[in-house]
Amino acid sequence: MHVFIRWARGVLPVAVILFFAPFLWAQPQLTTIDDVIYRADGSRFDGTALVEWRSFLLADYTTVAAYSKSVRVVNGSLRVSLAPTTTSSSGSHYQVRYVSNGRLLYMEYWGVPPSTSTLKLKDVRLAGPPMPSQDQTGGQANDVTIPDVTGLADELSARAKKGIGFQPSHAAVINSAGELVAAIGEPADCVRVDGTSGPCSSGSAPAGPSFVDNETPAGLINGSNATFTLANPPDPATSLLLYRNGLLQRVSLDYTLAGNIITFLTAATPQTGDVIAASYRLTGVSGESGNGEPAGQAGGALTGYYPAPSIASGAISDSHIATSAAIQESKLALNFATHSNASDPSPEQKSALTGTAGTPSSGNRYVTNQDPRLADARTPVAHNLLSASHGDTTAGTVSRGDLIVGLGTTPTSWTRLPLGGANRCLISNGFDAVWNACLYTGFPTGAVPFVDSSGNLSHNQSRLSWDNATRRLAIGAGSPTATLSVHDASAGDGVTSVAVRAGENQQTTPLQRWQNNSAADIARVESDGTLLASAVQATSTAARAAWQETGTATDPPAPTAGSAWFNTSEESRKTREGAQTHTLPQVICSIAGTSTTSTSLTTLGSCTVPAGMLRSGDRIEIRADLSHEGSSTAFSVALSWGSVYLTARSGVGSESSMAVKAEVFPSSQLYWNWQSWGTSTTMFSGGGSNTSPPSGNILIEVKGQMSTSTAETLTLRNLAVVRLPAQSNP
Repeated sequence: MHVFIRWARGVLPVAVILFFAPFLWAQPQLTTIDDVIYRADGSRFDGTALVEWRSFLLADYTTVAAYSKSVRVVNGSLRVSLAPTTTSSSGSHYQVRYVSNGRLLYMEYWGVPPSTSTLKLKDVRLAGPPMPSQDQTGGQANDVTIPDVTGLADELSARAKKGIGFQPSHAAVINSAGELVAAIGEPADCVRVDGTSGPCSSGSAPAGPSFVDNETPAGLINGSNATFTLANPPDPATSLLLYRNGLLQRVSLDYTLAGNIITFLTAATPQTGDVIAASYRLTGVSGESGNGEPAGQAGGALTGYYPAPSIASGAISDSHIATSAAIQESKLALNFATHSNASDPSPEQKSALTGTAGTPSSGNRYVTNQDPRLADARTPVAHNLLSASHGDTTAGTVSRGDLIVGLGTTPTSWTRLPLGGANRCLISNGFDAVWNACLYTGFPTGAVPFVDSSGNLSHNQSRLSWDNATRRLAIGAGSPTATLSVHDASAGDGVTSVAVRAGENQQTTPLQRWQNNSAADIARVESDGTLLASAVQATSTAARAAWQETGTATDPPAPTAGSAWFNTSEESRKTREGAQTHTLPQVICSIAGTSTTSTSLTTLGSCTVPAGMLRSGDRIEIRADLSHEGSSTAFSVALSWGSVYLTARSGVGSESSMAVKAEVFPSSQLYWNWQSWGTSTTMFSGGGSNTSPPSGNILIEVKGQMSTSTAETLTLRNLAVVRLPAQSNP
């Protein structure tokens, strides 16, 4: 017995765990939402969907904790799996915010039903968040009043309520009735403990940090400017909270901060219409305002008012200036009349400053040799620059416009270079300065200089010109009509061409790119010749089709989805979808025919299939519809493929219409099937073959005849021939 008990104690807990393991590990059944999101202009949305939810209970009482999920939306594709809320606790739902380029675009609410198949967004969107007392289909439960909730009345009565004097954005005080009202006073007043307000005390207040909330940084919000300025540098710098359209920006990832300068990174540059707000702290200082910043009238050694007071008279003396500052009161006295003049410079010292007193010495450096009291008086003597007075010059007579240049080698000396002729320029020949022809002389406005065949600088404004006012360049013409005009206007032999040749290291770099004013590509020519554009529009004329393709004898070896081409050997157009190549049906003809009253077999309509168009494996569908105008004369209808009749059928006099259908499979032997029926005529069907099918152009005819002479008619209303080209997709 004891052995059994010990066995049970050891085995039963394990058995219980194994029995309930599937329930413990079971994951809630999720519903998958998969859809494509577009913008209003038809482009696909790119960004992030932020899915948030509060805690709720599933139908099986599984608890789903409050959390959020970020879902990346790439090229419009959104896919996410979530627990169902429509069968969960009341009021449970998902809140979804769509964010792109740092901006909150819009927000919506989802009610997700349980489903084993994939749902679209239209299946889960709600008009708004469901109330806790509502189901997610809009049903309204009975209203819940305050007495219905146990303890709610006591909790509400224990809280202060708004009084008549309550105002937003004001300091709140509690009045004698226990209600919250706004403090009364000026914006700069201080509020006391008893709720009264008045001017702040002039005594020193403890130093503490001040705060700046919701400041709008200075700077243009135009989609290109990335630099904005704060009124103050945040201190510490990490206290800055920068918001763009309500979303907190991250330093180093969205912006950088240097002092009070904010620089957004390229991907986060604010766009037109964005809202930017900044909150930060400032270094705390003592002051009478109590918020870390001084305000009001200055005192003590200052005069005027903050924030720009002046130094009061007599506030600074030698006792306030350190010796290491090397500033003496005598120097200060020269600039501040409020100082004593006891230490002013003596008259001799002042004269020395002008260089007219004393004897030059190490202690009197302001005296010059021109002092008339000195024995070494030297009066300057006039002389010619190019004269014998200078041993390093060549004598000469100065003329107007002469230049002094250095020439010679043994020795090199200054000499006279006469003025050059009109419209000559001074240039270097590598050894000396010489006059020569100017590089830019006599060119008209808009001329573009170039070196001609003789090596001279020249121009030809009628073939190469620049309009600086409109910023336009013309090549081959005299006046540009566009940003770049290329036109060889030579009479008789002018040929205009533009060649763009790939470089040796071109690789995948496009040969040409066309961009909008935001520098985004709108069309380009790839290095392999592929043209990429948002749309191509062409116009057909009576002389030429807008789209002409020479085609290929074989299909491309690896076409991509969306490709289209013409196969010349199969005489068919093809496209690529779903990893398969598909041929396009060809309507060879679709016409209305004529009428007959004849008792002989008469052609009512025909269609020609061109020779060489048909291939083994093709299917040709032929449909003909006829009407009988009358009610007494019988008639007959026949359908032929060249000389081979595919089918023939008769209708009674009361028959008002007849339809004929045939499908032909051309090859070395002709095969076909057919059907015919009328308003009252029973449907018949059949088939046939012919070992010697017609060749060359095939004439398909619909023929008819009346059984007897009559005024009644048999009319071909439509003959349609459609080719379904052969296509193999193993």
